[in-house]
Amino acid sequence: MTIPAPLAAVLADIGARFPELADDPVLAQSLLDNVTSMIADAHERYASGDGAGSVVSDRYLDPAHLATGALHAEHAQHPAGAMLAAEMLFDAYLPVFVDEVGARSANEVLRATRALHAGVWSRFPAGAIAYTEALRQRVTSTNLDSREQIARDLHDRVAHGVLAGLQRLDLVLLTDPDDAERTAQLESAGRLLRGALTDVQDLALSLHARVGADRLDDALRRHVDDLFPGDDRLVITTTGVAGALPNWKAEEALTILLEALTNRRKHAPGSTATVEFAWSPATVVATVRDDGPGFTPGAVPEGRLGQRTMRERAGVLGARLDVESTPGSGTTVRLTVPRGAL
Repeated sequence: MTIPAPLAAVLADIGARFPELADDPVLAQSLLDNVTSMIADAHERYASGDGAGSVVSDRYLDPAHLATGALHAEHAQHPAGAMLAAEMLFDAYLPVFVDEVGARSANEVLRATRALHAGVWSRFPAGAIAYTEALRQRVTSTNLDSREQIARDLHDRVAHGVLAGLQRLDLVLLTDPDDAERTAQLESAGRLLRGALTDVQDLALSLHARVGADRLDDALRRHVDDLFPGDDRLVITTTGVAGALPNWKAEEALTILLEALTNRRKHAPGSTATVEFAWSPATVVATVRDDGPGFTPGAVPEGRLGQRTMRERAGVLGARLDVESTPGSGTTVRLTVPRGAL
């Protein structure tokens, strides 16, 4: 491809200012492709008339522009560098562009300026969005890897240690059953340890929870089978047109719902429960209901029911978490998650 001399000069200036772009063959080719596309877009806008030369673009989420942002994130190139390069392109190429389109009058020069500006800047919202999403996915992946390591440690070390202690207690009870008071104390200790073991195992499974390529409702069904095997009092239903959530949102939402179901087993054992997913174009609402003993909101510390952590996770999602309960009338936990690209 032969690069016109004016454009080659601009690319050389950008390369001198940003050697990390010029020295990387992939980024250098991406720069050339994008600059060429920007100028072609500007010509198209100018030729189409005043309206098409607007700085407002309806193509901010063009897949090609998103791909450029993802590429920059992969190569650890901050969007600010691309924006500075764009300013250099606009300043240096504007006189060339005005000559290319033959703009003479003040209105024509203004239209040419707006067309070039729109052609250049229409790329950057999508690029910044893709860059942010790529970084967020990287943080989510790191967080999930850490959770998996903690889950392995809980299972392999803590749970095994508690189980070993239980085995020793059982051995003492078998070999020395005559002291009634001592036996009662050991049995009480055993019950506490078994409760702790169940909590550790639940925590390990929850930390290991992943949505992966599944939809949120299907991922919950899969994990429910592991956490609550044989629980025929728990039913999961879905209404509306279900779809995928951004992975980081789905992972956080899954953790919140598993915490709600774990609370149900701890504080409402034997209760009948439902999880209802209601999908709409704007949101997915997941409602967890049980007919257990319930509680008085405000009378029970949030930390006891894990509500504080659940609310913190919901806040990260930009989601809404509502917890409703009345003594004797069960508990409802409702999570409303906005759908969308981010």
